Amino acid sequence: MTERVDKRSLRYQGRREELLGLITEYVIEHGLGDQSIRPLAQAAGISHASLLGHFGSKEELLAAVVEHLRRGSIPLAMGRDDDDPVELLKSWWVARTAPEILPRFRLMFEIYSQALWDPERYERYLEYFVDDWLDALQVGLRHRDCPERDVAEVATLILAQVRGLLLDLLATGDRARVDRAFKFFVDFVAAQIREWQSAASRAQATGSDACCAG
Repeated sequence: MTERVDKRSLRYQGRREELLGLITEYVIEHGLGDQSIRPLAQAAGISHASLLGHFGSKEELLAAVVEHLRRGSIPLAMGRDDDDPVELLKSWWVARTAPEILPRFRLMFEIYSQALWDPERYERYLEYFVDDWLDALQVGLRHRDCPERDVAEVATLILAQVRGLLLDLLATGDRARVDRAFKFFVDFVAAQIREWQSAASRAQATGSDACCAG
């Protein structure tokens, strides 16, 4: 039996996404601070009550904004066997630090700082900003023969470096210096990956020789 499509629900979903886009752009420009629902509703061109009808509460609206920002921010493709994590990091950096995109990270750092002050209230945001990144990075590292005992720590290092460089770029605007620092870092990661893969190849060859000898 074909499931009946509720056209009203589809229109509602489409309107919600449209409102979310408008509100996200507003808070990217103005920040969150102590924003109430009313200026956010004005930015979206609807009433306070209508906005709450779509999102329920300011907390739920904030969660939706974070999810909206999060889309495309994590290099999830690092989980694919045929992708080079270094090249993915490079292409991600170029795309996400473009002048029209970089201000989004200013907002994400603001939300992150609120979550640090009130972790119980903003637990889900810490998951977005830390756990999702670490999960993606660990999958990519395993595909590049990072020793399992080091996977979590190396993923943590990569995340910390990228996040720190983003914060530096936002704070200083010194793109040339920060871009050089990023290149230095990814070259280090690339060298480490070559070392892991060489060790894995040697271990595999040793295992094959032992098997043949037996």
